[in-house]
Amino acid sequence: MPDAVQQFKALIEPHLDALFRAAYRLARNRADAEDLVQEACVRAYDHIGELRAHQPVKGWLLRVLHNSFVDGARRAKRSPVVARGDTDVEAFASASPSPEESAYATQREELLQRAWLQLDRGHRAVLALRSEGYSLSEMAQITGLETDVLNARLYRARQSFALHLRAEPVLHAARMEIAK
Repeated sequence: MPDAVQQFKALIEPHLDALFRAAYRLARNRADAEDLVQEACVRAYDHIGELRAHQPVKGWLLRVLHNSFVDGARRAKRSPVVARGDTDVEAFASASPSPEESAYATQREELLQRAWLQLDRGHRAVLALRSEGYSLSEMAQITGLETDVLNARLYRARQSFALHLRAEPVLHAARMEIAK
């Protein structure tokens, strides 16, 4: 068994940061992101012998992570649970923002968070992967979708995100207050 632990450390641990970033962008909260990473790690440990021959370990891990996210989304649709309104918004780090700038920054972050959470989970998934810097071919490997399909989904996801952002009047009103 120590051999499996060493293989895990060598093959999986270098990718944990990237896994967590991708999971956080998909889930949008730390606890669910940690659960997704844990699920990917458990599956990787179960298949550690196969991973030696499997060259793109990071791609395989991201695909497992994405599939776990999709499975969770399907389970949530079958048995929906009403989520409580988490407004865990991190403050922007700045040398010394004025109270108005701080309020505007907070409103902007909340606006983006609300618009992000209104997106379909599939749209969030492709936008999250793209924002992590993955190419379409890498995203195709992770999601199992063709690049044509991914292009179309990315377009629809961007359009939907922009629509949700435009539907929020808070940002415009805050901009007008600061301009005065």
